[in-house]
Amino acid sequence: MKRWLLFLYVSMLSVHLTAYELPDLGDSSSMTLSSKDEMALGRQVMQEIRADPAYFNDPESVDFVSSVGHRLLAVSDDLGDQHHFEFFILEDPTLNAFALPGGFIGVHTALIEAADNESELASVLAHEISHVTQHHIARAMEDQNKNLPLSLAAMAAAILAARSSPDGAMGGVVGAQAGMVQAQLNFSRGNEREADRLGIRRLLKTDYDPRAMATFFTKLGRYGRFYEGAPAFLQTHPLTTERLAEIQDRLQNVPYRQVQDGPDFALIKARIQALVGTPHEALESFQNHDYDIHRSEDVPLLYGKAVALWRSRAYGEAQSLLEQVRAVSPPNALFDSLRAQITLDSGHVHQAILQFQHGLQRFPDERALNYGYITALLTAGLPEQALKIINERISLTSSDEQLYEFQSQAYSALNQQMMSHEALAHAYLLLDNPSAAMDQLQIALGAGDGNFYQKSQVEATMREIKAELAARKGNKK
Repeated sequence: MKRWLLFLYVSMLSVHLTAYELPDLGDSSSMTLSSKDEMALGRQVMQEIRADPAYFNDPESVDFVSSVGHRLLAVSDDLGDQHHFEFFILEDPTLNAFALPGGFIGVHTALIEAADNESELASVLAHEISHVTQHHIARAMEDQNKNLPLSLAAMAAAILAARSSPDGAMGGVVGAQAGMVQAQLNFSRGNEREADRLGIRRLLKTDYDPRAMATFFTKLGRYGRFYEGAPAFLQTHPLTTERLAEIQDRLQNVPYRQVQDGPDFALIKARIQALVGTPHEALESFQNHDYDIHRSEDVPLLYGKAVALWRSRAYGEAQSLLEQVRAVSPPNALFDSLRAQITLDSGHVHQAILQFQHGLQRFPDERALNYGYITALLTAGLPEQALKIINERISLTSSDEQLYEFQSQAYSALNQQMMSHEALAHAYLLLDNPSAAMDQLQIALGAGDGNFYQKSQVEATMREIKAELAARKGNKK
């Protein structure tokens, strides 16, 4: 996983690229790759990504990145029919971010850690959002509308094959288009300029500093001078002198404004530092530093060290350090969640339940607190109470697969096997795995412990999945 994403965006754009630039808003792209096709391709790739160990499924970190992304989306006037966006993180030491068809936007942990402020992170996300809204992949395939299924298959194969052999996948894709290499590069640069321009426009409409785009891209360029090869982001998003000059020119007349980071940016950076690598490596990264709890810049790092201690199962030290951080900081869901999680992992289940409840009184919609509370209730042997919380959350957020996995565990603890497997089927559906969902529904029917209504519900869901699978099969012919 460490290398294939470096080539992901280039691999996709290397399939059947045209030798000319298209208009600003390429509406004609829908003739070749519809929004439904883009979503199908993005989901196919995401199914592979979610199954990879590098998928960084930390609720606190993902929710923070998503909050930055959605602030940018809230001011975007070029979304068109692109309503789905999902931001995710990959644990990877390379500086990279990328966009997939269908609105899936990934960012590497190393890139988040390299950002000096929230605006720099926002500038990257603003750029990637523009790749999605402008349908750059679809526009690259405009000349292939007579052979769309083959092109989709080739594109998916290039992306997925690159997981095990990125060089081989690139060789296959680019080799087939050897006479168009320069055209591919030119087109890619055209996409990058367009994404820069629209990204800056998004930043200008928010409270973020638009100059952060030039600052961060320049910083990435400097990394290439000190380390072997350019950062992955610059390999997949070529930064020419002309492109950087164009960014700076667009920002020349923008009035200066001082932008203050939100309280969570530095905390999330420290949290990611504490969660990547092995527990020992994470803890080592915080050692040999003279931290001072009374220095505001040290507080996030001390929180990160508490996270690293928790990962190392030094629960007493972690809790003690966290209490020092809480004593000098405003209330924060990150602190409440870590405090209760340490208590839970220490074996004090009922105390942890009280701490999760206290945190949820202040931050009722925080995923990490809700997940932790549900886990604590299930650990305490209170599945009925857990199920009540789960169902309340599902009524508010029906697209969260983790809630259905919790629901499955709760039903299993209550010995309601049909409902347990049906809940797991819903989780698989949200993960775009209808075949696995169908397997779970078959097991649910065989459980024999559901009533007539529940059985009818399972059978209805199975009919819907069969129709969807048949439609997908038909689209591939």
